[in-house]
Amino acid sequence: MMHFLLVLSIAGIITSTMYALLVVVGSLRLAQRRKAADAGGFTPPVSLLKPLHGWEPDLELHLESFFQQDYPEFEIIFCARNDQDPGLEIARRVAARYPGIRSTFLLSGPVPYANAKVWSLERMQNTATHRFFVVSDSDVSVTPDYLKAVMAPFADPQVGLVTCLYRGVGTNLWSRLEAVGMSIEMSGGVLVADLI
Repeated sequence: MMHFLLVLSIAGIITSTMYALLVVVGSLRLAQRRKAADAGGFTPPVSLLKPLHGWEPDLELHLESFFQQDYPEFEIIFCARNDQDPGLEIARRVAARYPGIRSTFLLSGPVPYANAKVWSLERMQNTATHRFFVVSDSDVSVTPDYLKAVMAPFADPQVGLVTCLYRGVGTNLWSRLEAVGMSIEMSGGVLVADLI
């Protein structure tokens, strides 16, 4: 039994070390691709789709980060179920501080689907004026170069859809532990999957 446990332990160490090395190689590859994409300057007009549903912590800061994009042309489309939604009120307040950025506010009304978010996205898509869509939840904050980074891969005509890595943020011990787990597991898995 001890021999079996020793072999199992050694196999675990070898496979986890190999996986960690693959994550490092994937990270380096991602950094190289991002550097090459940044040099390209591909910046077509973009429609940002932001479904809203109620108030949540730091919502105003999250939404404002999208208005602060260093990007030539974009619009932000918000959609809530009804005009009494506190998230919609906050979005309107933030948009008022940025009159130079086109902002549209929609109401989805009654939801004909099982998923209200999908219905909101469909309504926003039908209103969008640009060919490229960037979708993100309302609890997301981004840096000013976010749109440039997300759009850069589309310079390659073979690319039709992209996603991006994220970093979880917590407010207490348990949410911080969950954020670390989500950030590390998801990011490592995506980097290795892309590499393979």
